[in-house]
Amino acid sequence: MPTPLVPLTCWPGPASTGVPPNTVLTRSGPLDLRRDGQVISNLHITGRVSVHARNVTIRRSRITSDGATFPIRTFDSAVNLVAEDVEIDGRGRSPVGVCFDDYTLRRVNLHHVQDGLWIGSRVTVVDSWIHDLVRVPGSHNDCVRVVGVGDVLIRHNRLDAYRPSTAEAMNSCLSLGLAVQNLRFEENYCDGGNYTIGIRPDLAASAVLFRGNVFGRHHRTGIVARPTHPGVTWEKSNVWFDNGRPVGHE
Repeated sequence: MPTPLVPLTCWPGPASTGVPPNTVLTRSGPLDLRRDGQVISNLHITGRVSVHARNVTIRRSRITSDGATFPIRTFDSAVNLVAEDVEIDGRGRSPVGVCFDDYTLRRVNLHHVQDGLWIGSRVTVVDSWIHDLVRVPGSHNDCVRVVGVGDVLIRHNRLDAYRPSTAEAMNSCLSLGLAVQNLRFEENYCDGGNYTIGIRPDLAASAVLFRGNVFGRHHRTGIVARPTHPGVTWEKSNVWFDNGRPVGHE
């Protein structure tokens, strides 16, 4: 295999995501956050974090699943949740790591869940690592699933649908369906999936842009299903990790 043009360490990974080294964490049970502007930091939380308030921040913390729940869930009243330098360990039990609307993730290390993220509207995900998805009977297994949303930015993340320990490709790094508008997917490293980027035939898309992404070879079927789908722009700046050549229109 050719030598990659840039090393994998240029994308988020174990050294640049999750709780910073030497951080002292205090143990906590589940949290139900209802106070606007609340800041949570330096906790090891066992159980779900339910966010109902505006402008909540979670920093330098670890969230460990204690059952089949969502480690972080935003409810309808939640606006502008920020989670940064956070590790989320689903322990193979959680169906989804984070969902649904109005959140920003920065330098998050998310692993051992069935699906990484379910993305609703007004979501930003940057500099984060989603990996080691866990297959159970009937699971779909996407790093990121986007359905019926708008105003989404997914930039400079490492999305590992392929799981080396089990040699499973899973379903996708990104799955798009129903109605999606104003989504930018750029500068990400992606590897694995049936199609690494799954675009459903019934997608109603508007201003969906893919640019500057880099792709590994561990997919089953192809990199992208329907790159010329109406409302989707797939730029030639989307390239193979190992040789830098454009991918998606072979």
